Amino acid sequence: MRLLLNTGRTVDQGVSMERGKTSSEYFEKVAVAFIHPDDMKELGIDEGDAVRIETDFGSTVLKCVKGGTEKGTIFVPMGPWANVLTGPNTEGSGMPSLKGLTAEISGTKEKVTTLDDILRMLGG
Repeated sequence: MRLLLNTGRTVDQGVSMERGKTSSEYFEKVAVAFIHPDDMKELGIDEGDAVRIETDFGSTVLKCVKGGTEKGTIFVPMGPWANVLTGPNTEGSGMPSLKGLTAEISGTKEKVTTLDDILRMLGG
């Protein structure tokens, strides 16, 4: 299914960052995708299921959370998982596009991508 991806800050993301970006609390609050209930139903997924999200820039697996998003959109909190999905292009603004990106989303049996997985993807 093709949806529009938006990323941004959340209160939970900010609070969990204080515990450290390698903490399990941070992982639980940031490695998630908020999806409209109607879109979840169409995808055949439930809250807590894993979803693969792919954009022109990258792909990652996140935990599905029933969210307060508009139908046809998904929201991923800022962090390494969102960074995998957003591109480096700034179009002269100095800031990459973090909203309105076209994304393919599907349910998966894969495990949620870990921070170690992301670092390995980046050659670390």
